[in-house]
Amino acid sequence: MIRFHYDGTFEGLLTVIAQAIDENTDAQEISATELQADLFTEVRSIESDPNLAAGFFERLRRELSPELLLDIGYCFLSEIKGIEKELLDYIRLLLKEGEQVNGNYSNPVILNVQRTCQKVSYEILRMQGLIRFRKLRNGVYYAPIAPEHNVVRLLASHFRDRFADQQWLIHDTRRKSGIAYDKRQVHFLPFMEMTQEIDSSSSPYSPERHCNLWDPDERNYQQLWDQYFQSVAIKERHNKRLQRQHMPERYWRYLVERVVEVEKEIP
Repeated sequence: MIRFHYDGTFEGLLTVIAQAIDENTDAQEISATELQADLFTEVRSIESDPNLAAGFFERLRRELSPELLLDIGYCFLSEIKGIEKELLDYIRLLLKEGEQVNGNYSNPVILNVQRTCQKVSYEILRMQGLIRFRKLRNGVYYAPIAPEHNVVRLLASHFRDRFADQQWLIHDTRRKSGIAYDKRQVHFLPFMEMTQEIDSSSSPYSPERHCNLWDPDERNYQQLWDQYFQSVAIKERHNKRLQRQHMPERYWRYLVERVVEVEKEIP
């Protein structure tokens, strides 16, 4: 059995999959992390081949529908452990048996891929509804996020259409990347370091949350948001367990309404 190591890029993954399918190789694992060989497996480090990846992607475009290509992209962006091997098996199956096999949910490969796509789709929808922008002193609206899946680029069209007259920046603090809109086009920023000042001021537990980075009116807007949040709440119907089911705690850190609520609990 062979275990493949690649550079973690989509181009690199397509290179591995193209080689594995062309050589009819059965991969035990495909990983972007370093792999150690043992007595029973061989480790191959595959460098990205732009030409091979582009050619293989064109083949996929010819033989698969746009919906299936989107599913493949969603799975890659899920960053779920082992998804690369799942994608190899999935693409091999589609190319061998045709698109109709995608509806066969009794096949564990198809089922796992569709479940992964659902997870990514749900997170995109959650991010679209839960992202909270804060106005910086320079007039840019800044929103930190830390999604479970790598969906920041998939948010671009949604916020570009809704905030076309504003400059904004969405920062994925987990992956140190982001997207920025300058009123003309969206730019992907693959490397975004969070300064200590922004990091501390973004934390709901920090007394320095309202630092000099923010617009002077930002504090007032957050208080207004808190007043609205409190006024529509019905005390007798508070149900923290149900709240966590609909909105997992991993999304709370950067919610303005939650930030203000927690701040009140700080002595």
